[in-house]
Amino acid sequence: MVVDRRLDNILRILLQPGAADPNSADASSVYASAATVLATLTNPLNVSLLSTQILISPAIWEENFDGLKAGLRVFGVFQSATVGKFETQGSILSVEEWINALVRGANNNVPRWKHLLLLGGVLSADQERSQLPRVTRTSLEQAFCRAVNLSVESNARHELEADVLSLVLSHAIQCLSRRAKQAIHYDALLPVIVKSMYNSREGFQSGYFLSTIDHDIMTIEGKLVWPSKSNSFLELQQRSGRPMFVAMSGLARLAAASIRHSQDPMVLHQFLDSLWGFSQVLSAQWKMNGLSEIPMSEEQNRVDEESLKATLPVVWQILKAILFGSTMILQELTARIAESSLLSGPDHGPTFSSKVLLILRNFYFITSRLGPNAFSSYNFVYLSAIDILTTYPTPSEKFITEIAPAQAGTIPTTLPERLFDLYFLNTVEHFTHSLPQKANEEAILPCTSPYLLPSCDASLHSHFESAHSVMLSIIGAPKSADLGARILPFYVDTVFKTFPANLSARQFRLAFSTLIRECSPPQAISSLQPHLAEVIMEILAERAKVASTEPLGNKVDEGAVGLSEKDVCILALIDGLPAMEVGVMERWLDPTADLLDSVGNEGSKGRIRERFWDVLSGELDVERAEVAVRWWTSAGGRDKVLLGLGKGEGVEGIRAML
Repeated sequence: MVVDRRLDNILRILLQPGAADPNSADASSVYASAATVLATLTNPLNVSLLSTQILISPAIWEENFDGLKAGLRVFGVFQSATVGKFETQGSILSVEEWINALVRGANNNVPRWKHLLLLGGVLSADQERSQLPRVTRTSLEQAFCRAVNLSVESNARHELEADVLSLVLSHAIQCLSRRAKQAIHYDALLPVIVKSMYNSREGFQSGYFLSTIDHDIMTIEGKLVWPSKSNSFLELQQRSGRPMFVAMSGLARLAAASIRHSQDPMVLHQFLDSLWGFSQVLSAQWKMNGLSEIPMSEEQNRVDEESLKATLPVVWQILKAILFGSTMILQELTARIAESSLLSGPDHGPTFSSKVLLILRNFYFITSRLGPNAFSSYNFVYLSAIDILTTYPTPSEKFITEIAPAQAGTIPTTLPERLFDLYFLNTVEHFTHSLPQKANEEAILPCTSPYLLPSCDASLHSHFESAHSVMLSIIGAPKSADLGARILPFYVDTVFKTFPANLSARQFRLAFSTLIRECSPPQAISSLQPHLAEVIMEILAERAKVASTEPLGNKVDEGAVGLSEKDVCILALIDGLPAMEVGVMERWLDPTADLLDSVGNEGSKGRIRERFWDVLSGELDVERAEVAVRWWTSAGGRDKVLLGLGKGEGVEGIRAML
């Protein structure tokens, strides 16, 4: 009788419009009571009755209510009730009978998508797959998958239906058997998940959620201010706690699973088109935002304290969630493309990979804040897409043209456009070897040149480093040997102009060792300019003779602390020895030893001597090693290198190897 009275009470409440507003704290007791009563009912007709009322009740499903949160509350009711029933086994109504009665409540009067709330809630209550009878579980899984497929095949016509389906499935899919998972129509599911994540009002709103921020940004006493009490921030803060936002990682995993099981390549193309469109809008909205013009390195000086601590972290957390979720999905896609000869072939591979790289370009304003190696998934997606695209020269050239700066030869005034330029520089470095010389000369070189010389703007330092990497990559490109030979003198002059004030010792040494290697046989440039490597060595040696002997200072690479400009030039010569043609190397052993002897600082001399020994004893191939041994033992090399060597740090180590 007590149960009957509680059933009457809960049914009476459920018939009252608005009595179970999911955003009302007072309504929590309604959902809790519904779950408790449902679990303790012993009459199957009453179980079905209450089940139906929960799914159609005006108290829960009032038209102006928060439908998504109501759906999750209902999902929780069925989950909690099922757990409660598991805990009271042995009552008049068995678990199997109770569940059969519960499912009968989802009758033809209940919309199909609401069936998912009931079935998903029951299945989620048995995550260990140990409570439900095997036959019952199989029937529930079949019914659940059938409901999912019916909804997605109709493309989940209503936004609420799509959002509920996405959320429920992201919760319940881990509880399904392998056979049940295989029954889901993933080609139809993927567009529904993507629409819920990126385009729905509960999701990322097609990127337009950023548009409201700029209205509330102001400048006070020279600093940007985005108040924590502004409408845009309060709305964003509230949105970040909404069910769809909270479940984004689960939704991303579900989208990734859909890609993994997809059978139709066109569905994957449509997914990339949708994500590309979203990324374009997001990037455009960010450009119109006052926050976009402040580099992270300058935020402390240009943004007020409240914004730094309260408002900016919220928007960046949402943007990072977008990047991480999208990368998780793209990782599955690129893995599938790489594993499939069909998807990586000429019909699909170039299009897939170029779209992925364009999406990452639009997200680069987020990625650049995290750093290039912030997380391995991003690197996998980025490098895999590049690997696939570089096997197709014509699409590669088209892609490079598409992402090239609009005004080659100039540095943009806005930070977002500069970030696009940085993405271009970082990306084209991987394409120079596969592109024809004309593309390197006409599309890449003009866009790289403005960034080769140092700037007083600290935000351009990454551009400066990337531009030098691109130049070295062009010089080393076999298809562009003629171009490399023509630009090499200009580039050598540029390197000397920028070291040591802007180019680090590590970068300087890397630049010259690369140049020497690319100008030596069997590289293509050496056939055009056979003596170019020796010319570079001569220039480097002459620079070493007149270079400063003062320590470079504290703002240098960790390995160069205490070294001078002269020391670094000599080390660059030594680094190049293994790459030289044998005869050239033999001629340069004595001059290199003479330069070593000219170093006045004993500490620096010891470090250079150890590097010289490391190269001679461990970094030469057999042919060059024979020359080095002959020079060391018979041509006076040992005496020249060890001249004046006394007791001190590193000495015994070298002598032990003689």
